[in-house]
Amino acid sequence: MSTEMFAARTKALVKNLGAEKDLINNENVNQKIDVLTLVKVKEKTLWPIVKYTIIDYTLQDLLQDSDISPDCTEEVLMEDFHNLKGIRIGGRAAAEVDAKVEVSAGMDAIDGASPFNLKKKTVNIKKLRESCKDKKIKDGMLKMLKLKEKEKLTFVYQTVYNTAPVTFYGKAVKTNHFVPAMCQKFKCSLRLKKKEEIRFTIPKDVTIAYSLMELTTEDKNLGIPPQFITMDRYNKGWLKVSSDGDETLQQLTEGIFQKAALLQPLEELHESRRRDLLKTLSELLHDRDALSLLVETLDQSSKGVFERPESPAVSSFMDLLDVSEVSNSQKNAAHLLVSAMDGLPDDAAALLATCDSKTLRVLQQLVNGLEENAQVKLPESLPVSLQEEGELRWVAELLCLTDQTLTELRAQWDTPDFSPEVLLELLCLVVQGLSLMQPETHS
Repeated sequence: MSTEMFAARTKALVKNLGAEKDLINNENVNQKIDVLTLVKVKEKTLWPIVKYTIIDYTLQDLLQDSDISPDCTEEVLMEDFHNLKGIRIGGRAAAEVDAKVEVSAGMDAIDGASPFNLKKKTVNIKKLRESCKDKKIKDGMLKMLKLKEKEKLTFVYQTVYNTAPVTFYGKAVKTNHFVPAMCQKFKCSLRLKKKEEIRFTIPKDVTIAYSLMELTTEDKNLGIPPQFITMDRYNKGWLKVSSDGDETLQQLTEGIFQKAALLQPLEELHESRRRDLLKTLSELLHDRDALSLLVETLDQSSKGVFERPESPAVSSFMDLLDVSEVSNSQKNAAHLLVSAMDGLPDDAAALLATCDSKTLRVLQQLVNGLEENAQVKLPESLPVSLQEEGELRWVAELLCLTDQTLTELRAQWDTPDFSPEVLLELLCLVVQGLSLMQPETHS
């Protein structure tokens, strides 16, 4: 629980640090991240979702001659800050700030922390670049790092950390109001299950957030380009997602269902092939690394060339697609569905792919209502997984968004790498794709 709450609070904190736009929140209180730590960065192909992989090596570990000592500066970023939510700040916070949390109706939640100070440590990049000039990378290091296509190698050049222990605390009461519950429990079940009081203390010198700079490794020469790495999370890939944050629900869903039309060829696959593809995919969904490998293989296949993957399940899925009776449009549709599943957080894709036909039918009805711009409401009779405490209840409630609840959700969203618009889009596409793979679930 402490790691989950730490993740939620660091997201809120980084969001509040308006002037520090390139900061990335640390979601794991146990994750040691210091300056010069190596990080692999990859943005998913079809959606603006960024994945950061912390590596247990530093910049010095890359080099044959590791005789470099970073010149760092430190400065106070915040003093005597009392609360992580309810106030937007830029730079240093004033002393004795005690902001109250704004909560929506039906929700009783107070989240914050004991007063604390934050400091920022920053590497002098100009001196570091000069120190690394003409230095060679150790033999075998790049192979060991296993950088994949479109993956960038970066290092931490700035950290934000607490200078003394900080006690986080919170109280949550069960609520039927979806929006704030989802924001607070996004990585867990997206709902507050019961009344609970949470309190935990993290030690001093824990990295709250960090910033990255890109490295180049051409011809085994280490380079630090002059520009900062920038994560433009909302305008890459051939499937665009709006970053305006002011689209109405109808405008948003119009774009979603233009993309959903690309899934339609799945219905034309022979029933036995659909069944085999779905069975193989369901096996993959419980292994995120295998699922990511499948997406990478499909990316390569769409360009006409791909290496046979080592994973038997991924190879099996590709074999099912790589036959003459499967058209390019059907392969592209499968690629889109798998990519959407890979974009969903945690075990959401696995839960959807293995849910019973009645659950999928209800979810498809909700998706149809969104497409028709109807007032979507949950039916009175629901399968267990969609009932109040069900594992997929949050999906059903998200598919019942209105313009008002979408606006509230945007205002309270604290996950900068993953917008509510993207989540809604991914869920609609996955539900639509799964329904096409199982025609008996059509409404």
